[in-house]
Amino acid sequence: MDKPAKTFFLFLYCFMILTMLLSVISIAGCTNKITESDLPKYSGFINDYTGKIDKSQIEKTEQFVRTVGAKTSSEIAVAVINSLDGVPIEKYAVALFEKWGIGKKEKNNGVLLLVVLNDRELRIEVGYGLEGTITDLESKVIIDNIITPRFKAGNYASGIYNGTVAIANEIYKENGNAVLEYSDNIVSEQTSSSNSGSKDKMITVIVILANFLPWFFIGLAFFICFLKGYIKEHKCPQCHKIKLNVKRNILLKPTYTSPGRVEETRLCRYCGFGDRTTKNIPPLRKYSSGGGGSSGSSSSFGSSGSHSSSSGGGFGGGSSGGGGSSGRW
Repeated sequence: MDKPAKTFFLFLYCFMILTMLLSVISIAGCTNKITESDLPKYSGFINDYTGKIDKSQIEKTEQFVRTVGAKTSSEIAVAVINSLDGVPIEKYAVALFEKWGIGKKEKNNGVLLLVVLNDRELRIEVGYGLEGTITDLESKVIIDNIITPRFKAGNYASGIYNGTVAIANEIYKENGNAVLEYSDNIVSEQTSSSNSGSKDKMITVIVILANFLPWFFIGLAFFICFLKGYIKEHKCPQCHKIKLNVKRNILLKPTYTSPGRVEETRLCRYCGFGDRTTKNIPPLRKYSSGGGGSSGSSSSFGSSGSHSSSSGGGFGGGSSGGGGSSGRW
């Protein structure tokens, strides 16, 4: 194989490796990036996006946190999702908290309970105004002692309800309200977490393959086309070995109005066959540049921004303080 061919093969190999790496990097980058479309819109204070929590229990917890809000002005929100898709739960919780604007704007007295069923993760995210009321340690105690044991038993509705009660009790202590008792009179919601987790992993693999395979087949198609052309050009007509060395010497350069001429010399390094021919070069072609593309509108993260709820009222525009705690079950 002559030096130009070796150089081309090396270039093609590097191109295929680069496209594979870019595909993998793009997948990895997407899994750690939060866009506006990744964050769901709320329909109330308690939001189940998995369909695995009984609606009557959601309504009971919704009514409870509305009562807490009426007594203390603090806002407790719950979001139950299937998966974080590789995003750290702390990052997701802050983004969702800020998007929804949980808590009153002037007090920042909101709390978010984020539950990720398939990843088996949860977090309590606390607004600025309640960081002294619900400390990181108290958030951890609520997760470990109240929520996690119920989740491990498959009692997700009970864990969420009693988690909101525990959060409310910390707020009530600060405001001088009576402390509430915990209740497990909640329908047990068993979910097939292992099966769902396996399905999510399978979906992730399919997504990676779907992004990688097109690049692979494009590179493979280019490689096959080049290989066929190379074999056809360098196959000796006498011994049929791929040993034909081809050199070209341009005798007359083509223009836009007239063809050119090239002298082609062939020599087989295996059997010694050789010949010399003169061929025409087609005239040059003019290519017109394409017209201007259409300009698309773009929106920044959270620009849609109004904190309104279809169930009425909505959140008050509060901000996250970055405090809280995370856990697993």
